Amino acid sequence: MSEQSAQISLILLAIWPMLVALALAFRATRPMAMQLAPWAALPILILVWFVPATATLELPWLLLGSKLGIGDDTSRLFLLFTALLWWLAGLFARAYLTEPSGRTAFYIYFLLAMSGNLGLILAQDLGSFYVFFALMSFASYGLVVHERSAAALRAGRVYLILVVIGELALFAAMTMAMAATDAIDFTTVRAGLAGAPTRDLIILLALIGFGIKAGVLGLHVWLPLAHPVAPTPASAVLSGAMIKAGLLGWLRLLPLGETALPGWAEVFILLGLAAAFYAVVVGLTQRDPKTLLAYSSISQMGIMTLGVGMALAAPHATPAILLAITLYALHHGLNKGALFLGVGVIGACHGKQRRRVWWALWLPALALAGVPLSSGMLAKSLLKAHTMHVPEHWLTLLPLLLSASAVATTLLVGRFMVILAKPHSATSAHGAAVKLIWPWALLVVSSVVLPWWFAPAIPELFSAAAIITSTWPVLLGSVLLLAALLWSAYRRRQRGQAPIIESLAPQIPPGDLLVPMSYLLTRLVNAVRSWCDTQLPQWRDGLLATIKKPWAHFEGAQRLARIETTLMHWRVGLLLFLLVGLLLAGVF
Repeated sequence: MSEQSAQISLILLAIWPMLVALALAFRATRPMAMQLAPWAALPILILVWFVPATATLELPWLLLGSKLGIGDDTSRLFLLFTALLWWLAGLFARAYLTEPSGRTAFYIYFLLAMSGNLGLILAQDLGSFYVFFALMSFASYGLVVHERSAAALRAGRVYLILVVIGELALFAAMTMAMAATDAIDFTTVRAGLAGAPTRDLIILLALIGFGIKAGVLGLHVWLPLAHPVAPTPASAVLSGAMIKAGLLGWLRLLPLGETALPGWAEVFILLGLAAAFYAVVVGLTQRDPKTLLAYSSISQMGIMTLGVGMALAAPHATPAILLAITLYALHHGLNKGALFLGVGVIGACHGKQRRRVWWALWLPALALAGVPLSSGMLAKSLLKAHTMHVPEHWLTLLPLLLSASAVATTLLVGRFMVILAKPHSATSAHGAAVKLIWPWALLVVSSVVLPWWFAPAIPELFSAAAIITSTWPVLLGSVLLLAALLWSAYRRRQRGQAPIIESLAPQIPPGDLLVPMSYLLTRLVNAVRSWCDTQLPQWRDGLLATIKKPWAHFEGAQRLARIETTLMHWRVGLLLFLLVGLLLAGVF
């Protein structure tokens, strides 16, 4: 491919979905654009294979100087599975969404979010990355609230609040990084950030900003609220592709491979382990399959967060660790997308067809658990192989905890399959089942083949020791799940209740930590409001009386009192506040 063709291809990779979304906004071009919308990611998926890694497109007039390109194998793999997932989810949405008006609005937000997601992977500078990341984040709000139900609007509010917090944190982090390194391209920024005085603050802000998207524990609360209410194809890309944007942001911005940061390595490892196990505990109590998958994504992103911590601890092993993290992201993105689309497919099927889909769903489910010869075994084995590079006190514990996380994942995906086995758990049917099945089936096949296609040749993966290592956590998790289900059914029967086999424990509300956080915030707001209603007037009146006392004999005191009453009205006060603000802005 010539240099000019490569540059044109890069432009199309970045803005093609955005152009289709723009065409959807106009009545004259809408019919044509509606035919293109489900296929919008396919040209990108094809071009990814042909654009050379060395090809770049520099636009010095755009923002602070934009630079687009594939750059390395990490970007190419991210582009590959991201474009594949967006394409198949778009085709799935064509049959899943039956209302023409709702379909148009969905595809506009869907394409804008797609453009942001693909564009941030191509971005080689901080400014372009931030713009594409913001486009993806805010366009996703339209996908979350698409149904316009009370639950969807609540999830949208929580999501939007966290998005704004994340964007502010990212803007501060990237601005400080540019100021500290006097550069805007990621390669130079990473090298300069290693010794920057503000390095720790920048990493903290990046942890918050990207952590909201990546589902870091404590910042994850939007995920289990958004997935159940979003349309199934939107859930698939939210969890399979867009959640990885936070991971890619860390890989781009953090000084990985430049210097060892043992303190931050500990933070990322601990946060990753906490998310990996906490999300499973909460997920096991859920009744809705999409909510359960959301907690599974939080758990799996915890493993990838742990991988980032390993890279921060061992700069000499960073290239190999990055390959393991990228393959893990590829494995999780395809398999989790297949599971989400499978929820929609199984809701549209009946009888034998439904049972066949259910059995086929075991392929991505068992892959997430890491059964032998699956993509999960590959991803987990590659990551576990680099635990030798972590600090000494983790050398024995971390491999054991990774195996324990495989047990936990087996419990979670097993419970997911048990829930789907019950007819009453099926979602409402959307569209023709045949039109839903083939994009989902293609994604299932891709989830089986592609991770092995790009995996390095490691004969040890097929050794007896590797097979045993990947088998015992799945077997243990299966036994524990079966025992828990039978015990729960036995206890319900003892109480005279129907033995609902999929019930393990009382359900923790989706959003978990959001419940106590909302309670504490409500108490704080009520306390402040009560103080403002009772104590503040007394304090204010006492202060005003003290100030006015020396002037009580002044003959214009009554006129001043009237002026004071006028100024104390909130509309007048707000106007004065704005005027003073504009005056100060003009002065400084």
